[in-house]
Amino acid sequence: MECTGPYLGLPPSGKTADMRVVDIYRRDGDKLAENWVFIDMLHFLNMQGLDVLAQLETRAR
Repeated sequence: MECTGPYLGLPPSGKTADMRVVDIYRRDGDKLAENWVFIDMLHFLNMQGLDVLAQLETRAR
């Protein structure tokens, strides 16, 4: 995908990115009871030029 608009308070970067996603389902009999979707936001933000972990490390010093 390409970030073309503001997202999470960040300006559009125009950079392409992908999202690493984990989809977890729980069934209850024959029915879907829950669907949890985890998105690796740190990876996505890093691809947009924002290294959250590096900023945390810098602030901790």
